[in-house]
Amino acid sequence: MKQSVRPVIEQLLEDLAESKGLNASDDPSAIITTSLDQMRFLVSLEDRLDIMIELGDEMPFKLHNKEAFLESVEILIATAD
Repeated sequence: MKQSVRPVIEQLLEDLAESKGLNASDDPSAIITTSLDQMRFLVSLEDRLDIMIELGDEMPFKLHNKEAFLESVEILIATAD
């Protein structure tokens, strides 16, 4: 990866948490609770990074803790066109 995308990922997660009245420090599973949340996050990520992400039927996010979430999103970005 050319640049670190973690600050972007963290900011988007913080924005989503704030929009739902939650703390950004909460586990991602408490912030991203619906498929709509997942899509909002992905669309924002694509817009910020100017990339196109191809997905299958299931979202590839690991939501059990923040580090796992960050790593899963980084892997998703690395495979994007």
